[in-house]
Amino acid sequence: MLGKGEDTEAQLADLAGRIRNAIESAQVSEVRHLCLRLAGLYDAHFRREEKIMARVRYPALGEHLRVHRDLSDTLERINALCWKYPKSRHLICRKTRASMSESVLVTWERDVHADTMHLFGMVRRANREAYTYPNGSIVVVGGLDKPERTYSAEYDTIHVFESIETTEDEVQQLLRALRSGRMPYQQLVCDTNPGSERHWLNMRANSGWFKRIVTRLTDNPRFYADGDWTHDGKQFLSSLEALTGHRRLRLFEGKWCSTEGLVYSEFDSAVHVIDKMPSGWQSWRKFRSIDFGYVDPFVCQWWADSGEALYLYREVYISGRIVEDHARQILDLSKGEDYVATVSDHAREDRETLHRYGVFTSPAEKDIDRGCDLVRSRLRIQPNGKPKLYILSQALAESDRRLAASKRPTSTREEFDAYIWESRRDGQAKERPLDRDNHGMDAMRYAICAAEGIGISQPYLGVIDTWD
Repeated sequence: MLGKGEDTEAQLADLAGRIRNAIESAQVSEVRHLCLRLAGLYDAHFRREEKIMARVRYPALGEHLRVHRDLSDTLERINALCWKYPKSRHLICRKTRASMSESVLVTWERDVHADTMHLFGMVRRANREAYTYPNGSIVVVGGLDKPERTYSAEYDTIHVFESIETTEDEVQQLLRALRSGRMPYQQLVCDTNPGSERHWLNMRANSGWFKRIVTRLTDNPRFYADGDWTHDGKQFLSSLEALTGHRRLRLFEGKWCSTEGLVYSEFDSAVHVIDKMPSGWQSWRKFRSIDFGYVDPFVCQWWADSGEALYLYREVYISGRIVEDHARQILDLSKGEDYVATVSDHAREDRETLHRYGVFTSPAEKDIDRGCDLVRSRLRIQPNGKPKLYILSQALAESDRRLAASKRPTSTREEFDAYIWESRRDGQAKERPLDRDNHGMDAMRYAICAAEGIGISQPYLGVIDTWD
C-alpha cells in the first residue's frame, strides 16, 4: 500500500527497475507479482489524487478526471480499468466484427496493449476474439452482426465505436449485458462523429437519456499542445478544412445537421445498409459498374438484382493503382460469377486495358439527371415498407488508408454525405451535383441505369465506341 507522504514517482521508478531485472532473469512469477504491485500502486495514487483535488475544490475536477481516466483515448481508459479492477470484463465492438480488425484493433495492439502483450509474452491470435490480463481482466472483441456472441455475456463496460452505425434496439440489447459487477459501476460508451440531427443518438442525448461529452481537436495533445497546433495537428486540420457539404459540417464543424442540400436525402444507413445478403442471392443476375481514377479513386462495384431490389455486395474503392492491377483484382474477385453486363466510364485507353485482361465493358449511360432520378426512386421507401437499393456493410474489398488519412470518402457508402448540389453565387442550389468525391456515386448511377436496361450496348470486343 502507498504510505502517506511517500514519493509515488520514486516507487514507480523502483518497480520499473525491478520488473526489468526480473524479465532479464526470466523470473516469470516475480514479473507477475511486481506488475500486480504496480497496478495497486497506480490505483492508490489515483485515488489519493482524486481526494486531494476534491478537498481543494479543484475547479475543473470533472474534466480533469475524464481526461486522466481516458488518457486522451478510450482504449487507454479500457486498459487502465483492466489493471485497476481485477477480473473485470469489457466489450469493445462496432456494427460489424470485421470492421474492428482494420480500425480499433490496429490502435489497440500497436499503441495501447503492446506493452502488456510484450511483457507477458502474449501472441497476437488470428481470431483476436479476446485479450486476457494477468489479473484476470478480459477485453472481448465483438460485432453487433454476431449477436449470439456479443449479447450473451456480462460486462462492466461496453464501448461502441462508430456508434452512428447502430440502431436504438441494438444499443438497448447491449445495456442488458451491463451486469458483471466486478467494478463499482457499469457503463456504456458510444463513440461517434455527428450525423443527421434526426439520428436516434442525437435525439436521445438531447432528451438527457445519454450524457453527451464533446471532444475537440484541441483536446488531443497529438494535435494541439502548449497553446499551438502540432505538425500532425496542422496537417489533420488542413484535411478537414478541405471537406465539403455535410462531411464538412459534421467532421470539421462538429454539427449534427439535416440532410437538406444532399442529392440523395432519401439515403438512411439504418435502412439501406445491411449486414448480410438474402439467401439465394448467388443465383440472381449480376452487374458490374466501373468509374476510372488514379489520384481520385478507381471504383468497381458488383451488384446483384433480386428482381425487386439491387444489392451492392462487393466494391473496389482504391487510389494510386494502374488499370492493369485493377483488371487483375477484378478477375480475381469475380471468379465463379457471371454478369449480365459490365458498364463503365467511356475512357478509351482504360477500357482497352481492361479488355486485354478479359474484362469486357459497355459504355455507361452518363446522363446525370436521368441517373439521379433512377437512384432516388430506388432509395425511396416503397408501399411494402422497403427500398429497392441496399449496400452490404462489408462490401469493401480493402481499405485505402491514404484516402482515410486525408478524410476523403473511402467507399460509396461514405460518399452519400458529401454528394451535394452545386450552389450559385446567390446561394441557391443548382440542379447539378457538385463534381467532387463522387466516383462511387457515378458508378452507382451507371449500375442503376444498366439494371433498368438503359445504356447497355454490346460489350467492347475490339472497337471502342466513339460517342461520349
